[in-house]
Amino acid sequence: MKLVETARSAMIEIKYHKMRSFLSFFSITIGVISIIYTLTLVYSMNYRMNKAIEINGPGRINIENKNRWEEQGSEYDESKYLTYNDALAIRKTFPELYMVSPYFNKWVRFSDLGYDTYLGIEGITPEWKKRGWIYKMKGRFINKYDIDNKEKVCVIIKEGGWLKKPKWYKFYKYKDSFQEYVKHNELVGKDIKINNNLFKIVGVLEEPPQEQNPKSFIGVGSWEPNILVPLTTLQNLKGYSYNQNTSAIDGINVDTGNRESIEKYKRLISEVIKSRKNDASFLNMRDYIEILKDQMADKQRDMMTVMIIGIIAILAGGIGIMNVSLAAIYSRIKEIGIRRAIGATRFDIMMQFIVEAILLGFLGGIFGVIIGIGAVEYLKIKGDINMMMFRWWMALIAIVIASLTGFISSLYPASVAAKLDPVEALKYE
Repeated sequence: MKLVETARSAMIEIKYHKMRSFLSFFSITIGVISIIYTLTLVYSMNYRMNKAIEINGPGRINIENKNRWEEQGSEYDESKYLTYNDALAIRKTFPELYMVSPYFNKWVRFSDLGYDTYLGIEGITPEWKKRGWIYKMKGRFINKYDIDNKEKVCVIIKEGGWLKKPKWYKFYKYKDSFQEYVKHNELVGKDIKINNNLFKIVGVLEEPPQEQNPKSFIGVGSWEPNILVPLTTLQNLKGYSYNQNTSAIDGINVDTGNRESIEKYKRLISEVIKSRKNDASFLNMRDYIEILKDQMADKQRDMMTVMIIGIIAILAGGIGIMNVSLAAIYSRIKEIGIRRAIGATRFDIMMQFIVEAILLGFLGGIFGVIIGIGAVEYLKIKGDINMMMFRWWMALIAIVIASLTGFISSLYPASVAAKLDPVEALKYE
């Protein structure tokens, strides 16, 4: 009952100091919104990192040519480029590696019965499917026979669509013509043309729906091909690529099987390449976690900026609450004296000011959560996949921080009020 009376008194005092209370309330609200946004980003980045490592492997190394952007027309020197034979040498030297997957990308012309477009195509080997496999397979995948015989076969990648289209989707006017083509045609066994060369579609890989697709949450900005073909076939196919040299490939993805052995195999693979080409300085070797961290660096900067704003706002709110509490003391000195005279203890006086401050912080927290959740929903509608990671416990943490700010800010004013001499307080006019 005493706590209810204290809370009621606190509400009256907050109303009495409307402007000061509002400024503190507003600062706490801004701080809470920032906390919710920061927590959502942190959770999203951790989720992305863990999911990316889960589907791509903990010991993943990406090996690329530093010279892949070399000017066209320059003299081609195979000793300064990775080749398919280098990948075979790595696989032969280290049979214990979980994956050695060379790849090569090009832009090509795709055509079928009047449908014509330019799209991304990737040359791969059967080891491609050892990591990042999230698909439903229809037909078959590329096999060793296709690689050895440079077969003109291909596998189409089909987007998974949505289980339930988000609200923002109705404003999304762009439609991928190739995915529309894939959606409305029975493709397995069909003959199509790539750069006027006849290819047979032997399989279709269907991605999960967007809501269940880890790659839509990972969002690491990697190349996403529409078509997969045997690497050896693509090397002899005309088309635009970063490497215009027949034997060069874009890179090799290696999975050592565990995080601890990455540095060891970086060194060993460099030695293999150096023994073949008398040089390994043209290699750019990075483990997958490094790549992920670099690609998420912008989000981390955004998160830090918002977090700093949130901390400043929370501190401003705390200082405001302290000022409101101190102002309340000097306007209620006589009231404090009367309460002490009729039996109120120092603890009772302290509790009155502490409850007032906690209530102010709590109300600011509640209001901040309401606005924060509204902002999250708005960003979801706009297609911000980070905001899909919002969890309700984040709102609870924000409210606790806001209330705790009120509590800490009230300790000094409450102590000052409790230490007032009752006799002197009664004399105060």
